[in-house]
Amino acid sequence: MFEVGALEVYPYWTWHVPVRDTRTVLETETALKRGIKGTMRMRRVHESEAKPKGNFAKRIVAAVAAVAMLGGMGYATTSAALADDVNATVEQQNGINIGLHDYDRNSINNNHALHFMSGGNEAGYNRYVQDGRGAYAGIVKPLLTNDYPTMADGNESLNYLFGGASDKAVTNYTPDGGLLTSDGQGNYSFDAASKYAKYNHNSNRFELTNQTQSGNRDPLFTPFGNDSDDNRYSFGMNLRADFYMPKDGKVNNQNMVFDFTGDDDVWVFIDDVLVLDLGGIHQALGGSIDFAADKIKYDKVQSHGDTPAATITEAFRKAGKKWDSKAYTTHHLSFFYLERGDGGSNCKISFNLPVKPSKAIDIEKQTLGTIPADQQFQFQLFANGSQTPYEGKYSVYDASTNQVVSSGLNTGSNGVITLAKGQFARVQSNDFSDDTTYSVRELNSGKYTVSANGEALSQHNDGNGGSYAETHSFKVSDTSHVTVINSNVKPQNNKTIEKVDGDGDQYELHLNASGDSASSETTTVTPADIVLVMDKSGSMQDKNDNRDTNAKNAANKLAEKLLTEANSKLSESQQVQMAVVTFSDKVSTKQSFTTSVSKIKTAVSSKPDGGTNWEAALKQANDLQGRTGVKKHIIFLSDGNPTFRISNYPIGCSKKRCNPDDDWRTTPQGVHGAGTEGSDNYYGYNYAAALAEANRRESNVSLYVVKASTDANRMSDFAREAKAVNGKEFDGTNAENLTQAFGQIYSSITSSAKIKVSSITDTLSQWVDPVDFAGVADGADITQYVTVKNGNKALTGGYTATYGVDQSGNRTVTVTFNGTDGIVTEKADSIDVSFKVKPSDAAYATYAGNQQYPNVGEPNTGTASAGQPGFYSNVDARLNYCVLTEVNGTTSCAPTEVEYPHPVVQVKLGKIKIVKQWSDGASKHDDGSVTVQLQRKKSGDSNAQLEDVGGGVITLNKGNGWQTTVDNLVPGYTYSVAEISGNDRYGVSYTGNNVDLTKQMVWSSNADAGTLNATITNTLKTVALENAISVKKDLAGREWKTSDTFDFTLAAKGNAPLPDKCEADQPCTVKVNSDSGSHTASFGNITYNAGDASYTYYVTEVKGSIASLHYSQAKYEVVVTVAKDSNGEWKASVKSVTKVLDDNGAAVPESQSAATEPVTFTNRYVAVSALPLTGGATGRQWLLVGGVIGGLAVLLIGAAEIWNNKKRLV
Repeated sequence: MFEVGALEVYPYWTWHVPVRDTRTVLETETALKRGIKGTMRMRRVHESEAKPKGNFAKRIVAAVAAVAMLGGMGYATTSAALADDVNATVEQQNGINIGLHDYDRNSINNNHALHFMSGGNEAGYNRYVQDGRGAYAGIVKPLLTNDYPTMADGNESLNYLFGGASDKAVTNYTPDGGLLTSDGQGNYSFDAASKYAKYNHNSNRFELTNQTQSGNRDPLFTPFGNDSDDNRYSFGMNLRADFYMPKDGKVNNQNMVFDFTGDDDVWVFIDDVLVLDLGGIHQALGGSIDFAADKIKYDKVQSHGDTPAATITEAFRKAGKKWDSKAYTTHHLSFFYLERGDGGSNCKISFNLPVKPSKAIDIEKQTLGTIPADQQFQFQLFANGSQTPYEGKYSVYDASTNQVVSSGLNTGSNGVITLAKGQFARVQSNDFSDDTTYSVRELNSGKYTVSANGEALSQHNDGNGGSYAETHSFKVSDTSHVTVINSNVKPQNNKTIEKVDGDGDQYELHLNASGDSASSETTTVTPADIVLVMDKSGSMQDKNDNRDTNAKNAANKLAEKLLTEANSKLSESQQVQMAVVTFSDKVSTKQSFTTSVSKIKTAVSSKPDGGTNWEAALKQANDLQGRTGVKKHIIFLSDGNPTFRISNYPIGCSKKRCNPDDDWRTTPQGVHGAGTEGSDNYYGYNYAAALAEANRRESNVSLYVVKASTDANRMSDFAREAKAVNGKEFDGTNAENLTQAFGQIYSSITSSAKIKVSSITDTLSQWVDPVDFAGVADGADITQYVTVKNGNKALTGGYTATYGVDQSGNRTVTVTFNGTDGIVTEKADSIDVSFKVKPSDAAYATYAGNQQYPNVGEPNTGTASAGQPGFYSNVDARLNYCVLTEVNGTTSCAPTEVEYPHPVVQVKLGKIKIVKQWSDGASKHDDGSVTVQLQRKKSGDSNAQLEDVGGGVITLNKGNGWQTTVDNLVPGYTYSVAEISGNDRYGVSYTGNNVDLTKQMVWSSNADAGTLNATITNTLKTVALENAISVKKDLAGREWKTSDTFDFTLAAKGNAPLPDKCEADQPCTVKVNSDSGSHTASFGNITYNAGDASYTYYVTEVKGSIASLHYSQAKYEVVVTVAKDSNGEWKASVKSVTKVLDDNGAAVPESQSAATEPVTFTNRYVAVSALPLTGGATGRQWLLVGGVIGGLAVLLIGAAEIWNNKKRLV
């Protein structure tokens, strides 16, 4: 107390009350009046208590002056001042307001329904519920009335008990705090069982010392002293705080929970709705509110009243309201506590609600990716629609510890607030109220992806060549803490192409996306101290499932990923370091913290042997001291339940009563437990000891529980009860699962950023066509043709692939994941989308025409593509994603997209070798040439038209050896050659014509498979003269005898061909026998080469030896011509037959009249009696011969006329 003029004033507590609404004004005014009048009773204030020191007194004077000037606004000014004070309490720094109320035991029950001291005549809720029974529910109504509980029976407000109304039996205090402690991770707690809390009137704070009471029947929570019942009992306390709902109801990956254990009445209201009801006079009872799980739990069933709500949603529904669990929504906590009995007094409070101070706006900065830790960021705060940024003071806090880093900073005239990663600025002003609206602007933000409280922020031009990002407008009563996250995290995304089997020209496109950042050239992990706790018990030696080998491999891979060369070059404070603890019966630190991969590999290589001592392992891990300020992670791997421990059980035992589960046969010295599988089932001491040790770890140490075998069936309970990461064990029961589990742990340790992939699109170029879904309609579902994998595991659901064709004909494959929700990919994940394409006809045709490619494959697109010429497979391909960030429970996912590179496809073309052959030898045509046209038609198309292959006609001659090869043939066609000019004396035939050139042929590994072979053979045409030259034998003077036979010859002049049957014989001979039809014979067919020509033959008779027969000496000349007929066809015919000599050998230059008639040879018979038998001719003989000759002459003269009128043809 000090004096101002003639007034006695009890300062500070008289106005440091929650300024929330009009009720606060009433409280303040009431308190001031009491203080000024000197009527406020301060219970048992001893003269020996310390007085306020100078600087504190000065602040009090300033506060009083402010009250006088501002008419009751002193709280905000004082609160803002104290927020800048590094000595401020946890409650002051975090906007948690406490009221402490002392009740006069002699009068507090007067005229009130709720009674204290639990007299023997009391009944109902005023009587002790008895030991072992639950709370008395339903004493107060489910809704606050004017901010205070109201009795359900009679409608009496309990505002008089908590400073809301004047009552002579009540003395009210508003301590600055000191009751709650914070672990720097957002957890607030007080436990009277371990700390004794006494309220100091002079400092207006709770003072905490170690608890000395046992806690059985002794009261533990006695803020007014423990020296009398008046001090020990009959008091009350209330606590108020605003908080916001984090994403998924989790804070630092733990469920957001408010937990209380104590006595007597406790009522917890959220947004004026009764959520936790522990009313009545009772022993210490517990209850909790789990905001993430939406559950309300009690340790005992209520002894009276209706069953309380089991969920927050149900509690609100019963009160006629609706619970809003939406992220970032602001809520109000109202906690009311009464000590009404005269027995034990207990109070244990713990919660991790993200509380928010009054009249304050917090701007927090977090970063992700490779942004330097010392990077400074600039912000401006705009309030109530003003275009001018806030100018004034602000304080900077460590976001992880909530401790003040710098106070009294000034924005300057430009209103700039400067922060580094992991800091937040707290701005408090009398101009702020619950209705204040504001926005936050980050300056120079253009090179980052920026989000705030889950909202992606757009970049705006600042007019000076830079850019800024600004939030939408917030309302203080809704959200007073804004976390702005800058990220340069990008997914690793790439597009590759590879040649596959199929129709020869098929490719498989791969579009992948990984949660690992592509922006990192060095490690981007947060500094971490990681303890690998590896089970080396005998069961890890199991040869059936290679447990120890799998564990070592997984540990080694984790070390390789974390302990990189780049990591070792960082400063010690920025490094990731690892240590190894192994355990069996006992425990050993195989390796202290190091950055050496080889040392970690050596440490995990020991051989398994012995039992399973979880407790010893966890104790060793807990005792390993990491670096100050660096987060510690314990990875606990075991394949079985614990069989040993090191602690004595049951708790509090002594000598022979301890460790009844020891077995002298199996328990080694220095440990406890029987050491056999299942031996812990009865007592459970080994498990209990391990759990207790796990929960002994510091609150900021993360525990990862990995089950290496299904035998470890307690792992699930252990992970949940030890509050391990995610509250459950990682499955490492086989090599694949264990690798994946360690990959997930790696992701959790190294970054809080994850990539959420919403879709992958690929717009195909004109140069490729899909293989499996060619020709499908626009909008078709092609999921069955598109493969999606995560790593090596194919996904069987969760994605949809569609095919779209726009008005310009662009074809796009779109793969979406989980509808619009997307799929989260962490660092260990790699999503791969693949489908098959092939070069289009346009690609083949273009390359065949140009003999060059228009594009070059971009880097990292696969060995068949990168740096190789080809056709781009895609016009455009994009990964649509967002960086999913969770910082202090705030989730953000700023949508963005990144392009994929352009791989290329190549085509292969065929060729055809065309060869010209001449039937009569090429040398005969040295001076000639022929022209050939290459033609094609589409294979498999019955309506396809034959078309010439470009490049013009092909000339074959001696110069090119009568052959050529035509390259760049497009597969998919049937090729043929046609000779279009040549010698019509020759016929043309083709070998290898009309052959399909397929893609399999041109893509075959056999280099010759894609070469067609066509041979054009020019064969000289021939014509036949069939039996046109023939002879006829006439006999004069006698009849034919059967033995008569006559020979005739056909002699060729020059190179005239002989009849076929004579082959090369010269001359050719035929016979006429007595039985020859009409006594004729033909020399047979004669074959001639096509071409204008004349051939001459001579026909004569071979003189025979038949007696008395005069053989004809006639000679005929036959001329044969080869020429085209009227149809243009080559024909051979007898042009003329000339009798050169007559039968007597005399010249007869006359043509035979009928060229097609046989030529006639007449042999005459001369009688033997008319001739001398021997000797020379006598006169008589000559006379006879002369007569004969004379007679013949007469006959010849007569026949001459006939001869001249008649021609004969052969």
